[in-house]
Amino acid sequence: MKDLTLSAALLLLFTVQALAGGIDLEQEYRKLDIAIGQTNRYVEQREARIDKFKTALGVSDDPKVQYELCHSLYKEYHPYMSDSAIHYIGRCITLAEAMGDDERADECRLQLAHQCTESGMYHEAMDVLNSLDELRINASSNRRRYYSTLAHLYGELGYYCKVPQLQGNYSAQHNHYNSLIGTAGISSNDDEFLQMKEVERFAAGDGEGALRYSDQRLKQVKKGSHEYAIVAFYRYLDYSLLGDSVQSRYWVTQSALSDVENAVMDQGAMWELANKLMADGDIDRAYRYIHFAWQCANRFNTVKRNNQISPVLTAISDNYEASLKRANRLLQALVVVSSLLAALLTVILFYSNSQRKKLARARNELSVSNRQLAQLNSQLSNLNSQLSETNQALGESNQALGESNRVKDEYVGRFIHLCSFYIDRLDELRKQVNKMVKGKDLNALHRFTSDSELRDKNLAELYEMFDSTFLHLFPNFVDDFNALLRPEARVTLPERGTLNTDVRIFALIRLGIEDSSRIAEFLHYSVNTIYNYRAKIKNGALGDRDTFEAQVKAIGM
Repeated sequence: MKDLTLSAALLLLFTVQALAGGIDLEQEYRKLDIAIGQTNRYVEQREARIDKFKTALGVSDDPKVQYELCHSLYKEYHPYMSDSAIHYIGRCITLAEAMGDDERADECRLQLAHQCTESGMYHEAMDVLNSLDELRINASSNRRRYYSTLAHLYGELGYYCKVPQLQGNYSAQHNHYNSLIGTAGISSNDDEFLQMKEVERFAAGDGEGALRYSDQRLKQVKKGSHEYAIVAFYRYLDYSLLGDSVQSRYWVTQSALSDVENAVMDQGAMWELANKLMADGDIDRAYRYIHFAWQCANRFNTVKRNNQISPVLTAISDNYEASLKRANRLLQALVVVSSLLAALLTVILFYSNSQRKKLARARNELSVSNRQLAQLNSQLSNLNSQLSETNQALGESNQALGESNRVKDEYVGRFIHLCSFYIDRLDELRKQVNKMVKGKDLNALHRFTSDSELRDKNLAELYEMFDSTFLHLFPNFVDDFNALLRPEARVTLPERGTLNTDVRIFALIRLGIEDSSRIAEFLHYSVNTIYNYRAKIKNGALGDRDTFEAQVKAIGM
């Protein structure tokens, strides 16, 4: 539980830091998750390019063309499958030698040594470099590549070496060859030069200085490219040196995302990110990422990445096992608590059953009055709902703000008055029923609840209140309504201030209640009757009967 609390605190801290810096790490992780889900598509794109080069290679008999195709295949396989990259750069060496092109052959040997270094085959890389004629190299354009390959090899040896004496020697050799790169005619704007300077500043513990060179490199690469992934990974290292956890996690995620989108199987950034997430306590995501990196490493087929990933997998597995044990202990505690709750529930059910029997007789005596009260309450609830919907429809359809406010205020006042009126009426009814129940005067109670006069009186009062309210809000409605009808179809009201059924139906439509079933419920008619009323009125329309109701809803606007 303590570990879970610490993990949650770390995640919260990183979230706050990220938001403060304008970086949403969770959103970046989601982008990476989506890209991982589309890995097959990215792999198919790379495989399609590889198949195109292989097809062309199979039909070509020109050594120069074969060399170019084999070199293109090497570049495709370089970050994808190490053994295939080694195979095709080896063919390039053979073709260059056959053409008598020593400079190209040496260039390919240097690329072979670099590939071996990337794959963790340090002994093989050293053998390839020792086989080169250093005098011939120094006299060719490959001198800079020669120094950078040696610097890269000794840098890797120094980084992964566990023997302090050897590590110091490797680092010295790395610095020596790194310094020679600048003597090989390299431009200060060249990415290789900028990377060398960035690594120098990083090795000196100057994170700010390293970032200045990284900023220049970042401007020269296209976002999402393989080169962008490399620059992003170095930025991750620079920000880690500065202790900026949010920026470092952002850039290692960008590097991993670019690798996935380019079907790069040498997933160094992914396992670094998995390490960070495991430290943050995000075990599930760390496991998914390290499992993906493991699959990529198997495709890339190098011992180096497998050796790096294995400890992370082991640590994640140990964390999963610890989490499982905690979950089992929690489950056991929940089983005990559940058993106690079940026993308590049994006692409660037994007690409730006995109380239910005692209350059954009282419930039967009050059932008639309760049904009546429920019916009246339902009517009041329906009326409340209808009035609320009418108020909402009026508010939405009235475009004139002043008129809308006037209608709203008037309508709310009348609604409150109506609610208060029916609450008082219900309370009087409750008192009468309660008095009859207390006196056990069941005959009087039966007569009282069987008489429909109260219902008819309430409905009459409701319609009177509705008519009065509606005509107060829309005093010219009847005239405007008749203006939409032919003279012979116009309605005549029985008395001033009241509406007949025809007009009430369209008054409700004006208020936004268009459904025939709801109108029938309010007016206590059948749906068919309401439909017939509507059809009869629309048949008498002056214009198009299909737009008649829309014209009615526009009255008073």
